[in-house]
Amino acid sequence: MSASKKFMPATVALFSCVGALAVLGLLVAVSAAPPGDAGAVLMRHGLFLAAAALAFAVGLKLNPQHVRNYSLHASVVLWVLLFLMLFTSIGHTANAATRWIQIGPVSLQPSLFLQVLWPIMLSSWIAKDPLRVKSIVPILKMIGVFFLLMLPVLLQPDFGSVVILIVVSGCVMLFAGLPWRVLLIAIPFFAIVAAIVVFSFDHVLSRIDSWSGGMPEQVLRAHDAFRYGGWFGAGPGNGVLKFGYIPESTTDFVLALIAEEWGMAGVLIVWCLFLALTFFGLRVARQCSHRYGILLMGATTVVISFQAAYNMAMVVGALPVKGLPLPFVSRGGTSLMALSLLLGIAINSTRSRIRTQSSPFGIK
Repeated sequence: MSASKKFMPATVALFSCVGALAVLGLLVAVSAAPPGDAGAVLMRHGLFLAAAALAFAVGLKLNPQHVRNYSLHASVVLWVLLFLMLFTSIGHTANAATRWIQIGPVSLQPSLFLQVLWPIMLSSWIAKDPLRVKSIVPILKMIGVFFLLMLPVLLQPDFGSVVILIVVSGCVMLFAGLPWRVLLIAIPFFAIVAAIVVFSFDHVLSRIDSWSGGMPEQVLRAHDAFRYGGWFGAGPGNGVLKFGYIPESTTDFVLALIAEEWGMAGVLIVWCLFLALTFFGLRVARQCSHRYGILLMGATTVVISFQAAYNMAMVVGALPVKGLPLPFVSRGGTSLMALSLLLGIAINSTRSRIRTQSSPFGIK
């Protein structure tokens, strides 16, 4: 494995988009702090960003071949941990879901690291033999492995993370040459699974009922933020709806805070940054010289872009409310670290020469 020392221009542009979103997130976090707490919030969010930068640096340094070889081992360890969270006292429950591990004042959400491991495993599996995506039997086996891996996540329950990875899987397989007819056959199957999940968990069903029956209260309050902010906003730190009026205002609904204080101009900047991130991420993938790097960089771009698109659509009421943060902008250490680690690994894979290896989960 050898890697070039310089980054491609598209990679530098991608770095710039991520950096701009991270800086914006820091500014929003500080401006949304209660009076007298700005210093503490700056320190806390700054530590999250430092941890994310470290995760990104680690991803850039990890040997891509070793990452592929050990992705299954890491997934098994994470799978066991997720089940232990469900059935032992190490799992922390909040909002009717057991997704967190509490370590002192810090809460970690281990399931988010499946957004790192699954794209690596899927990209490696396809890169080994691209003809697999044209045969129904290997695809069905891969789907079985996917749902086995996602089982503890569904039981938490965390339907949103599973939806992200389903969309990512579909996109990556289309990138790799999956015939459209196969995808059309799979859609009814996933619709049935989705219906079973929705009707199995009351809080998921209630969110969909709330959305289909009219705008949820959170979304209506977000609309107030857009209306009060107008085109140019009240100015950083001058918003008033952040003081308890909008629930989850620094995480899932951070776009509403941006709308109030920075106006539609600020929202458009966020949209443009994510559009640019998507463009440059796919450009970096296209410039890679080997199949694994192309697929993993494409998967990483979809993970980030789809989550951002869902979050922004959710805030304006176009999709049901789901606990998905705005990537690199929302407060939250685990999401920042997981996405940064994945981005570092993906970029490193595009800069390296990687030999073909065996399938990461033994599907022939």
